[in-house]
Amino acid sequence: MRWSGANPGTIAAALSLSLSLAACGTPPSSQPAPGPSTTSPAVTVTPLSPRVDVEPEEQVVQPTPRQEAVAPPDPIAEPVNDDPNQLLRLSGKKVAALLGPANYVRRDGSAEIWQYRAVHCVLDVFLFQDNSGLSVAHVDLRKRAGGTITARRCFGGLLAGRH
Repeated sequence: MRWSGANPGTIAAALSLSLSLAACGTPPSSQPAPGPSTTSPAVTVTPLSPRVDVEPEEQVVQPTPRQEAVAPPDPIAEPVNDDPNQLLRLSGKKVAALLGPANYVRRDGSAEIWQYRAVHCVLDVFLFQDNSGLSVAHVDLRKRAGGTITARRCFGGLLAGRH
């Protein structure tokens, strides 16, 4: 226990508590209790000093008004490519990896239309069969009834909602 720099009132309270507990642990005496005494017993109090054979405790430094704790900066978010034309000529597998499964798929001969629905807009991706499989030939973004969202914001929202 370290006492240097401690409040004197704290030291006195600890000493008083120690003496009280020590008295509780003393076995009862076999002599009769003394009668009224005219003199008071002498009590000697020795202040406690820190032990020198104990390793010093780790010191905790509290921030001062001039030295405030600083939170680490937020990680920098990567910019999102919100251009829906990036889908053109991508394979169906790459579109699915980017946007996830479509909410609706319509097959018409060798073509497929994949529809992605968001709260404020709808994206239709038109895929056609070529030598390597399905690839995007056209994209169409439209607002839902009463919506005022731009095509780029719609597509960016669809990307964010899938990751």
